[in-house]
Amino acid sequence: MSIIAVGDIHGNIRALDDLLEKISREVSNGDTLVFLGDYIDRGPDVRECIERIIELKASSSFSIVTLLGNHEDWMLKSYRDHTAHSWIVGMESFDTIASYSQKAVQVLKREIERGGYSMILGKSDLPYEVFFNALPSSHLRFFESLVRYHQADGVLCVHGGLDTSVDQLDSQHPDAFLWGCDEFPGGYSGEDYVVYGHHSNAVLDAERWPYPNLKTNRTCGIDTICHGVLTAIRFPDRHVFQSRRFEV
Repeated sequence: MSIIAVGDIHGNIRALDDLLEKISREVSNGDTLVFLGDYIDRGPDVRECIERIIELKASSSFSIVTLLGNHEDWMLKSYRDHTAHSWIVGMESFDTIASYSQKAVQVLKREIERGGYSMILGKSDLPYEVFFNALPSSHLRFFESLVRYHQADGVLCVHGGLDTSVDQLDSQHPDAFLWGCDEFPGGYSGEDYVVYGHHSNAVLDAERWPYPNLKTNRTCGIDTICHGVLTAIRFPDRHVFQSRRFEV
């Protein structure tokens, strides 16, 4: 049985489809495919990416685990609290919004202009429902079902990392799995392999092709999508799968 971890997607459907086609040739029953989060923002095809993963979960004969990324976390905070604006201010969220509703883009941009500094200071709300009402119910359920980590067979899958000062996994602050800490990944010294995304710390060759950041302390960074390439890694053999380059 293998664990295959897939890095940040950020709305790049061509890279996702290309990578899944390559993985499908080798994945089998008993394997687990783990998506590390950050499906949304920065790319134009968020809706298609989410739909593809939902369809895969429904039809595949192998297990699929979907993790929560910091982008989805901040989006859900806006869903639950319409005065929480970190997602729309700092996450290039309009790529996501536009993939579901151009009307929502127009309404929210207009209200942001009206709100001004009071919105940034968290003193006014925004009509986020115009966006969330445009989400298919299956997509909202998908986002609300995302988990913070997956651990099995000596491999820990997280989005952003760990707090390296905390030894026990169940004692970690929930946000540590999304963001890591200043000492991660270099300060990690555990026995499990830790595969993570988020950090855009790919190793570039002379032709600027991005490779995973594989360190001797068993940390494996696979966030390469900012270079147009989606990366996955399989355990225990650490075989790397990569899409072709699809810039967005």
